[in-house]
Amino acid sequence: MIIALSIAPGHAQPDDTIFSWLVIFTAAPVQKALHFVIYAALVVLWMWTLEATGSRSVRALLSVALAIGLGAVLEWYQLSVPGRFGSFADVLLNSAGAIAGLLLALLLV
Repeated sequence: MIIALSIAPGHAQPDDTIFSWLVIFTAAPVQKALHFVIYAALVVLWMWTLEATGSRSVRALLSVALAIGLGAVLEWYQLSVPGRFGSFADVLLNSAGAIAGLLLALLLV
């Protein structure tokens, strides 16, 4: 879902998917909040998925690194998506969400 929303074009086309319409018609402040929430949830899910990993610190580092890396790559990719733009501010929001997700995961998992 994160990848589909991130690579959806920013201009409406007649044959667009629901993901494109979600991106186009979601207000910018809501999109910014979703960056934080979605990447926090992603880290919580990765912490839970990687539970079989012996070390909690390795699991935490891997989960945060994967989330931040994914966020950075997708923001870079958006530079080539029509009607979209990559932003360092979004990378920071993704990273802040990932760290918040880690803190939450450490309490839950």
